[in-house]
Amino acid sequence: MNLVFAALAQQCAMEPDRVRVTDPDGRQWTNRELLTAIVAAAQAIELRCAPGSLVAVTVPSGGAFWVASLATMRAGCDALLMASAAPRAMIDRVARELAPTLIIDSATLAELVLPSASGTANAEPSRPYGGLVLLSSGTTGMSRFVRRSPGALDCVAIGLVDAQLYQHADTVGSFLPMHHAYGCEHAFLAPLLSGASVRQHGSFTIEGAQQLISTGVTVLPLVPAAAAAIAEVAIPSHALRCAIVAGSPLRASVRARFQAAFGIPLIDLYGASEVGTIWLGRGAGGVAIPGVEIRIVDPLCRDRMVDVADGVVGELAVRSGATFDCIVGHSHGQEILQDGYFRTGDIGVRSADGFLHITGRVKLVFDVGGLKVNPYDVEAAIEEHPDVAVAIVEPVLVADGLTRVAARVELVAPTRPLDATALRAFVAERVPAHAVPRTIAFVAQFPRSASGKVLRAAPAQPPVVARPAQLRDRASREQWTQALFNNSAAGYDRSSGALMGGLGRAYRRRMLQAAGLRPGMSLLDVGSGTGVCALLAQEIVGAAGRVVALDPSAGMLSVARARGVRETVLGCAEQLPFPSASFDCVSMGYMLRHIEDMHTVFSEVLRVLRPGGRIVLLEVTSARGAITAPLFRFTMRHVAPTVGVLASGRISTFPMMRYWADTIEDAVRPAVIISALESAGFLGVRHATELGVMSYYRGVSRP
Repeated sequence: MNLVFAALAQQCAMEPDRVRVTDPDGRQWTNRELLTAIVAAAQAIELRCAPGSLVAVTVPSGGAFWVASLATMRAGCDALLMASAAPRAMIDRVARELAPTLIIDSATLAELVLPSASGTANAEPSRPYGGLVLLSSGTTGMSRFVRRSPGALDCVAIGLVDAQLYQHADTVGSFLPMHHAYGCEHAFLAPLLSGASVRQHGSFTIEGAQQLISTGVTVLPLVPAAAAAIAEVAIPSHALRCAIVAGSPLRASVRARFQAAFGIPLIDLYGASEVGTIWLGRGAGGVAIPGVEIRIVDPLCRDRMVDVADGVVGELAVRSGATFDCIVGHSHGQEILQDGYFRTGDIGVRSADGFLHITGRVKLVFDVGGLKVNPYDVEAAIEEHPDVAVAIVEPVLVADGLTRVAARVELVAPTRPLDATALRAFVAERVPAHAVPRTIAFVAQFPRSASGKVLRAAPAQPPVVARPAQLRDRASREQWTQALFNNSAAGYDRSSGALMGGLGRAYRRRMLQAAGLRPGMSLLDVGSGTGVCALLAQEIVGAAGRVVALDPSAGMLSVARARGVRETVLGCAEQLPFPSASFDCVSMGYMLRHIEDMHTVFSEVLRVLRPGGRIVLLEVTSARGAITAPLFRFTMRHVAPTVGVLASGRISTFPMMRYWADTIEDAVRPAVIISALESAGFLGVRHATELGVMSYYRGVSRP
């Protein structure tokens, strides 16, 4: 960071009152204000943190982010960049794995810069500069925190400035979160070194993009989906010099439309959190930025790198002065590299003329009948259709154990329907037969990041990490559990009531009321079983309210109707048969073990909830203490099934209770469930326990 800091000091000396950063709320930061606040905060951080300490920076993107990050590094500490509203699971992970010495949020930063009135912007740093710690998404493995040294940060900034992407006279319009690698380089490091100004906006919107472009920005870093959206909007005049896209493949059609609309180059950038920007492409293919070496190697040979010939597809391996120097929180780091090269996990090819192209990802490619399917190729073919905006292709496992191709498609105009059969025929002319999607589903809109990037479905999050061999296949398991619950439905309440000592109803009622269920409201009870929770909810909401009990077991629902539940629906949690925004509250009691993917289920729950609606989730969490764990295990596996049989008078209760015990033992821990709720989009997720094993979760849908 020596060069970046020196550049800021020089810019401050020459243009102290020039505005360098404009926040989303309109606040402006001049060179003098930035440098004065940085020096003051750095001096305060030095008093609190030893050299080399880790400091988490959680302030919003904008001038405050510049100040907090640069002050931390100037104080000789490493700045861990985090979102200002990081999910609880991430906060817990950082605390557990990294244990930062200091966390700088907006309030803390205000305290740190208070001495600025008496400080001097010319004070020399007393320690060597620190580096930055970024979260790598984990597309090449588990997500991890990688450290980029001060020298590596200078290196990537120099590369972008030398490529003429950023110049002193530029004004950069940014929707990019600065704590992400792309935003950190293009809305922070490169503008800092070049002297460019930054106008930071919040989440990407067409209106926000129009405002930025119409007010004179000259450089616009985007994601391809945002560039595609902007290309369709008429903007009468602009001062754009160039636009940059990164984060996902850029379709040739998007480049053509954008350049036709604005008459400027659209530069696609390829990079990784571990090594920074790798290459720039202007239509013909990628060209490595200065100082970056790229090899195309055999992806199947993992113990060493074996180069493939030009024109042959292989895995991209990169060596650069901007490469990370360690993985924070782990003893390993550079040993991940092979001969100094970082294997990116991306599949690409070098053409005969030397240009580089991304063709897919090692982990996204899958087999269909022994033949490879590259989702990127199929997605590109689907998106050639003029009515298709975005396509995502993925494998699906059918009941017979075979993998097939499935596609989800977002249309340009949702009101203009497109026949799936016709689209499949369109794709069949462009890809091999085995790669044609067996099923095509149309979605209203894919979820997008704050910068506008289309998000692929989150990895499956099973609630149970291990199952008996005969129950690992979903179809077999569903058939088995259907028979199990249908046969034990009549005695289910007596067995579970005996196990909980008669306290189950009172506990459920209290949790529903704590979640905010009130008279006149509507509730969906997912996995309702015999309707115990649904009946309690009916009593709370009264005659003016609505309660629906949903369960895949007809036997269970017949018991629910007999006890007085007014509305029952046969169905599964993964595909709730209700319109969006139908309920004020959704409850799920002791049923996670029966689903395949928590993310899918929680996303469906979020869909049917009205704005500000609540989810309340009840589960049993296995004990973990040295004494309590074996006692709990014995009780659940032996005592509980026996009590259940005696209470119900039905021998079929025993395997049901034993299955319950096994799945409790093999269930994921609460932190994983919290993370799944947050990743699905729930806000304010909370978890509490009673008696050490009774877990209660709740969250709120976006208002």
